Amino acid sequence: MATRATIHIAKREEGVSFSEKPDKKLVSIYHHWDGYPEYLGVTLASYLEDKKITNGLSGDYNYCFNGLGCMAAAIVCHLKLANAGCDENGRINIPPGNVYIEDPQRPHGWIDYEYYIWGTEHKDIWISIFDGDECIFVGKPQALLDKYAD
Repeated sequence: MATRATIHIAKREEGVSFSEKPDKKLVSIYHHWDGYPEYLGVTLASYLEDKKITNGLSGDYNYCFNGLGCMAAAIVCHLKLANAGCDENGRINIPPGNVYIEDPQRPHGWIDYEYYIWGTEHKDIWISIFDGDECIFVGKPQALLDKYAD
């Protein structure tokens, strides 16, 4: 049976608590299996741990996102490539399924966990995890790794 999760990308805004689900989301990503914090949470935190959000690109491109849209696209790519392989000609084969872009205004049903990745330019990335309506984690990626990684 799948452990379903939704990952929402949300802009950090004054007065919006990380321990509450925000009204506004930039994009939602549906993750069909292995959505529990010890897998998906750790996967996300490991990827985001040394990254920052900028407005414009300069310096080392491996450690920054040019805005929230860039971060959302990179997260989708990272999650899709996690199950990819190469064919005999060296082409990358990305298997269908598991990771989907969804309409943030029409949430997927039967969700076990909801992740919110909070960001804005020149501020730290934060992650919130909800099990139903209960917030079970709020913190920076390293704090998530400290709590849920083996």
